[in-house]
Amino acid sequence: MIQILCDTREKNPLIFPSCEGVEIITSTLQVGDYECKFKNGTMAGTVWERKSLADLYSSFSSGYESEKKKIEKAKSLGLKYILGIEATVFEVREGSHYHKDGETKWSKKNGVSQIRQLMTMYAKEYFDLWFFSSRAEMAFTIQEYFLAEARIRT
Repeated sequence: MIQILCDTREKNPLIFPSCEGVEIITSTLQVGDYECKFKNGTMAGTVWERKSLADLYSSFSSGYESEKKKIEKAKSLGLKYILGIEATVFEVREGSHYHKDGETKWSKKNGVSQIRQLMTMYAKEYFDLWFFSSRAEMAFTIQEYFLAEARIRT
C-alpha cells in the first residue's frame, strides 16, 4: 500500500488511475505537487512538480527565482526533484500562448530558449525532467514511479 500525497495548493490536480494498493491523499507538502508515503510510514524521497505549458513559461521566466528556491529547498531536504511537464518537448518548442482581450498573445520567451533553459538546468542536475503528451500519461507515470520505489524498498 502506498499513499500518493497531492499538495493542497495544487490548482489542477491530476486524476490517478484506479489501482489496488494506491490511495490518493490531499496533504500540505513542503515542496512539490506530489510525494509518496509507504505503508511503513516512510516517505519516498522524491517529489514531482507538475507544470502545464503556460505555467512552465511563467514559472521559468518572471517566476524563475521562486522556482529556483523550490528546487533548492527540495535539495536541502534531501529530496529528488522531478519536473513533469504537461506537454511534449515539441509542444514546448512551439511556445506558449494565451488569450487576452479577445486576442491570442504569445509568451515573450521563445520555445527554443525555454527548452535550452530546461536542458541546461537538467544537465546541471537541478532536477530530472520528464515531458508528457497528456495529463493521463503523467498521472499514470507518477503512480507507476512511486510503485516502483515501493517495490525497490521491499
